[in-house]
Amino acid sequence: MEQHAICLRIADEAVAALIEEVELTPKPGLVDSENNGAHDDLTLQKMRNSAHALHATFYQMAMVNFGEKPTIKLREAFGAIGRHGENRMFRVTENVNTHKGAIWSLGLLCAAIARRRGQVNIPQVFHDAAELAKLPDKYIPQIKTNGLEVERNYGITGAREEAQQAFPHIRAYSLPVYKQAIRKMPLKEAKLFTLLVLISNLNDTCLLHRGGLAGLQFAKAESRELLQQFSVSAIKGLDQQFIERWLSPGGSADLLAATLFIVNIEAKTKRGACNGEIDLHVSSGTSDS
Repeated sequence: MEQHAICLRIADEAVAALIEEVELTPKPGLVDSENNGAHDDLTLQKMRNSAHALHATFYQMAMVNFGEKPTIKLREAFGAIGRHGENRMFRVTENVNTHKGAIWSLGLLCAAIARRRGQVNIPQVFHDAAELAKLPDKYIPQIKTNGLEVERNYGITGAREEAQQAFPHIRAYSLPVYKQAIRKMPLKEAKLFTLLVLISNLNDTCLLHRGGLAGLQFAKAESRELLQQFSVSAIKGLDQQFIERWLSPGGSADLLAATLFIVNIEAKTKRGACNGEIDLHVSSGTSDS
């Protein structure tokens, strides 16, 4: 029962993080409650439906990794669950890719927390996720993807390598920035500020796919400038510029969701421990499974 309860809680928090990210408004080029960003095939409701449809995927990823060290067999099982989750996503989105990158990133973090039986220890959780991500999966379909096309055209890697390197942009940028920002500004502004930090530092393959190097450089430069004179109204202006240029920082959005997931689940488990609740546990040290 403890395994089920912990993995259910992990999946709940993963879906909640996806909803929290998509409902954050305004965001440059991304779907939010004001517009569909630089997307003519997405809506806010479609993004919500996609997130909820992935609950079983995150739960299953956590369950198979619960208390287990990463192995090739586990990596292949993780991949199979992820591909099944992608199919579930496509069924509810009319074949639109809403959260493929998030299935990978958030799924690995779900698996990492489950490996430690619900312990949330930073930065160990990122290194545990990387250990699983680095293992081979012989069943990965050999198909053309936007990420592979970007890597071939520009020599820039994406979500796969970000995870294999233990999420350096979360560890170095979004996580410390967000934790500092929520002490200095309202929660909404802290999330938006963190998103801009990610856009300004990440070689976002979604931006590269849509706008090439010029689009990526524009997005980075404008985000950096906005960070110097930060305001919600200025983000609305940047949103229109991104829409006009068909730019959407989807990779940055995925990392923001992953950041929110880790921060939220860490905070709730700490609060639960203080209240005597046992659903998840927080550890200040590291211990192998």
